[in-house]
Amino acid sequence: MDKKRLENFEKKLRDICFKIKVEGRKIIKNIDISPAQFDLLQIIYFKGSKRVTDISIALGITKSTTTGLINRLETSGYLKKVKDEKDKRVTTISITEKGKKVIEDVIKARIEFMNKVLSKIDNPEELMIQLEYLDNIINEVRTYEKK
Repeated sequence: MDKKRLENFEKKLRDICFKIKVEGRKIIKNIDISPAQFDLLQIIYFKGSKRVTDISIALGITKSTTTGLINRLETSGYLKKVKDEKDKRVTTISITEKGKKVIEDVIKARIEFMNKVLSKIDNPEELMIQLEYLDNIINEVRTYEKK
């Protein structure tokens, strides 16, 4: 495929992801969570409890910035800090039920949005098959390039 078509393909994928993300983020505009805090909540929700260092690496931000985000989310009741039973120096960050509800509300909003979108497509099942195929190829290429 030529460079121009590849650039257009990448842009389309980016635009689609962004629009879906924005649709879900409408939910957090009504509560006291910033987009950066929401990204942090998502990491804990989908990947389980993590240490501050692991979260900062996943977000690509400094530990001090991560700590600030965590402290605000903890104060608001979305996260909790748990000291390791064996090593009290180690603290793990966990999501609370309140934090889970935020993520689940955003996912629900995204699903509702996508349902509206898919209702306008003639053959949504075929699109899903193609998207799953694309995802598998992307995973395959990523795995191969890591070696």
